Amino acid sequence: APNAAQVTGTASAVGAFPLPAGSRDAALLRDFMGGGYTVQVSGGGGGTGIALMEAYDAGGASGARLANLSARSAVGIGSDILIAGFVVTASNRAVLVRAIGPTLTVFGVEGALADPRLQIYDSGGRLVAENDNWSVAGNAAAVASSAQAVGAFALANGAADAALLLTLPPGAYTAQVSGVNATTGVGLVELYEVP
Repeated sequence: APNAAQVTGTASAVGAFPLPAGSRDAALLRDFMGGGYTVQVSGGGGGTGIALMEAYDAGGASGARLANLSARSAVGIGSDILIAGFVVTASNRAVLVRAIGPTLTVFGVEGALADPRLQIYDSGGRLVAENDNWSVAGNAAAVASSAQAVGAFALANGAADAALLLTLPPGAYTAQVSGVNATTGVGLVELYEVP
């Protein structure tokens, strides 16, 4: 890319691991105006395999900031579950994390994961929180109101989708989505910063 040196410098500034010179990894650095965007990752020449998509808020001239991120993928078993990493910087942050499966059918997604389980781990591999079936959690009303406040689509009461509303200290975390009883299907993981 013509701005490869700037991509490398920005990646270093935001804490991304360096990509080897000449690698076939892809990277894009640009300003985005406020709004929703989709990133699609596919294999060159129709290749398949496991890929990692990263998004970093590097500031920029537009003044827009990254407020939520989601990823849709096949959810398998063992090491083939859906994993999203995220970092909380500077101070404690309230976050809404959702694992959507059955509600995807409302949007015409076939083969949706019937009963997702959501687990949040810290960088030391310790389980921070988990949920299976969002509406049975003690804070389900707060989860629903937070989803509405951040513009997330509503989940039906009693739906088998999972969600967690947490206040997390600074650090690195992973949101791990798997199927209850080792089931598989298409899942969506969503991360929202809650104001």
